[in-house]
Amino acid sequence: MLIKSIETVFIMIFLISTGWMMSHAGWLDSEAKRFLNKIIINVSVPAVTITNFFQTFPRDMLSSVPKYFGISSISILAMMAISWGVSKLLRIPNRKSGIFIALSSLNNCLFFGLPIAVSLFGDAGIPYILFYYITDSAIFWSVMVPKMMRDGGFKTKNLFAILKNAINVPMASMVLCAILLSFDFSPPSVILQISKYLGSMATPLAAIFVGRIMYEINLKDYRFDRDVLAATMMRFLVAPAMMFFVAKGFGLEPLVIKVLVIMAAMPAKVQTSLVAEMYGTDSKYAAFTISFTTLLGLFFIPIYMLLLNFWV
Repeated sequence: MLIKSIETVFIMIFLISTGWMMSHAGWLDSEAKRFLNKIIINVSVPAVTITNFFQTFPRDMLSSVPKYFGISSISILAMMAISWGVSKLLRIPNRKSGIFIALSSLNNCLFFGLPIAVSLFGDAGIPYILFYYITDSAIFWSVMVPKMMRDGGFKTKNLFAILKNAINVPMASMVLCAILLSFDFSPPSVILQISKYLGSMATPLAAIFVGRIMYEINLKDYRFDRDVLAATMMRFLVAPAMMFFVAKGFGLEPLVIKVLVIMAAMPAKVQTSLVAEMYGTDSKYAAFTISFTTLLGLFFIPIYMLLLNFWV
């Protein structure tokens, strides 16, 4: 598995480099980046969900779905509580305390985590990847975004607006597929074939999207300080350790533990910087931490896999 993880990292570096080179050549601009974002979230990931649910997802696993969502929620919410305590200990200003908690607790599990985890674990890992992603996304929009709004002096949106942001196409597609599967409904083979083609785009497009983000990084514009180091340590050390102990505590299978730990160890969430900019908090701190953790992310994957092979 260690050799597999090294090969996966090499492939991901190549794919991400392709996105970087396309950006450098002027083929991939900001508009194309927004297009990739939309097609990955609204087309490719739902297609992966359809293919996985109706071709590889065991029907008897439906009863365990709440458990996997619960495990992801426990790990993420525990990280948020620890991050809040660390922010108080370090006396992080209110203007960026919400950003610090978000960077430490939530991550880039779709654009970075999906291609890495699929390459490492194959189709067998996809259900657990999606469970984690949906939990992470829902908590970000329903809990962390209102916190960052208050940090910026904005009034918290009403419950309907928060739920509207939290509920996205991948989440809706998973719920719909689970309902249909519970009634033994299977789409026509032509639909499954179309979904397979569209879903196969998810990994390379996500990697190219990360390449565009890497191209936009200019480390000279940012400052490395104690708060960046603290968020980085929370992201790469505390978060995967938290998920490991939670998953082990629930007695999950080795494959599931490995998938969830790898997902918990992904770089900081890209959307944190966008929300910070929108609500006038410390967006430069968010952008630098996201950039720094993204650069480090690929180098930590083989280390995690080596440790997991010994401990799981």
